[in-house]
Amino acid sequence: MKLTATLLRPIMYACLALLAAALASCEETEQTNTEYDDWCNRNNAYFAERMAEARAAVAQAKAAYGDDWEAHCDWRTFRSAAKATDPAAPAAVTDSICCKVIDRGTGTGFPFSTDSVRVNYVGRLMPSASYANGYVFDHSGLYATDDYVFNPDLSTPARLLVSSTVDGFATAVQHMRIGDRWKVFIPWQLGYGATEKNSIPAYSTLVFDLQLKGFARAGYATK
Repeated sequence: MKLTATLLRPIMYACLALLAAALASCEETEQTNTEYDDWCNRNNAYFAERMAEARAAVAQAKAAYGDDWEAHCDWRTFRSAAKATDPAAPAAVTDSICCKVIDRGTGTGFPFSTDSVRVNYVGRLMPSASYANGYVFDHSGLYATDDYVFNPDLSTPARLLVSSTVDGFATAVQHMRIGDRWKVFIPWQLGYGATEKNSIPAYSTLVFDLQLKGFARAGYATK
């Protein structure tokens, strides 16, 4: 079953409205060098495009497969728990993250915000003039290449407290099963915000290639 123009039109209008709202949120005090010129607006546009792609794919899968849509769609969207205090209130695009499934795990259960997790990951900024795949600002293990980080014979998973990570990262990992590997897109409002963090400029969308290897809960054996 394909989405008709009637069904797609509201999705497109909603995505355009989300993009307009995001672009209006920038301040004029950001960095303005060659690499990061107009960084806030560019990041807002980049994230809004990813979210629009995710929402359109999810809507199409739900229309075609109903409750079984997740088995036929590689995109997910999740609203931050910190932004969902009033579920009835309309959500802004920057209240949520979007994730694209790379590998599907077979584990059971999900980490809680109070758990620790073992994860393989590579964290990047959005693509830019000097970094076609995005500047790598952090990674687990010794080397940043995907062949190393996600190789089960070479990787060294990082152990992190879910509550110690940025809101968008914590939101993603709490929806993952052991073995899941996702590409996670986090708006700057759920990342490091309007403040520069080490090599991460202010207003940066964070893009994590993230794999959940295990989690531990106080009083229970590590999974």
